[in-house]
Amino acid sequence: MLAVDDLLDRVREDGGGDAVALRFLPALDRLLHSLDTEAGLHAEGRAAARSALVAALLKQQQMIRLLRDRPEIALNDIRAPIFVTGLPGSGAAMLHNALAEHPGLDAPTLAELHDPAGRPTTIRRRRAAIERAGSVARDTALATAGRGSGLLIGATRPGGCHRLLGNAFHGMAATLSWRVPGYASWLETADTTEAYAFHRAQLQALTWRVPASRLVLRDSFHARHLQQLLRVYPDAKVVQVHRDPADTVTACAGIATALRGRTTRQVRPAGQEWADRVERHLVAAERARLDVPRGRLLDLRFDDLVADPAGQVRAVLAFAGVTATPMFDRVVATFVAGTAREARRARPFQPAEFGLSRRELHSRYAVYRTRYGV
Repeated sequence: MLAVDDLLDRVREDGGGDAVALRFLPALDRLLHSLDTEAGLHAEGRAAARSALVAALLKQQQMIRLLRDRPEIALNDIRAPIFVTGLPGSGAAMLHNALAEHPGLDAPTLAELHDPAGRPTTIRRRRAAIERAGSVARDTALATAGRGSGLLIGATRPGGCHRLLGNAFHGMAATLSWRVPGYASWLETADTTEAYAFHRAQLQALTWRVPASRLVLRDSFHARHLQQLLRVYPDAKVVQVHRDPADTVTACAGIATALRGRTTRQVRPAGQEWADRVERHLVAAERARLDVPRGRLLDLRFDDLVADPAGQVRAVLAFAGVTATPMFDRVVATFVAGTAREARRARPFQPAEFGLSRRELHSRYAVYRTRYGV
């Protein structure tokens, strides 16, 4: 069985010290139980899951030691960050990457988020850190190659900050990698405030090491946790990208099927699982936004972002109080056009591949589609 104590023993061996200070172990235990009883992992898949979770514990241990040794990191201010959210396939990653081109905004790269407490002291060590992140990026992108997903994954590209939540075992991204419905059900109702506090501590460490201007960050599932996010980042601005759920559900099902195929004995159909999960997510997101202060949340549509990228990004910058420039408009338009062209060359996931009907999905999400015009 996958057990917390076994993972902690491995951390003690690999981390060169005691693991008693590690946090979020009840969440890890829930995830391990789901992996043991629900995920259907084969031997290599179990080994891969164990390695991934030990790596998260080691990063957590490294962060705790760094914060203990350098208490000034806690004084490092994360001022008015911009959070981009939107389900996989919504265009949130494209918007995030476009915003990262602005000289006044900084988007931590996948390599930086992959090792938030790391302090490479030489060029060789920095290159090694980038290569480690590059291996993760290639492995992830390869799983959905040719299907229009993962086009913007790269070690030196803006990364998703779900990796920071994952180090606290509160990341919904785990439900894409593994079939863990029990863990997912718990996480959907869990209080994520402390996980977001650790998310912030990791960003403080990262920007203490590499000073940054205003941060722009992204996670597909922030929308359902807006209250906890804004509790930890009280001056944050949030941009939510909306797309037809028939497209985002099939993107989630396709990504999950591809990722799980590497670790499980038999991949179960993921279509209905993600149709149900996305419905719950959208309901929770609507509930969460009721208490968001006025002027803190901006809604964008995928179709508008593709049709008028410069105009939509300008709207985001105005919402965030950032000045746009004509040169930046051209950069954004060129970037989005190139990304959309690559996506059109791919073969997108279709509902029928996962036992779903686009017509039925349109009916199921009719209220959401009407509300946001998707």
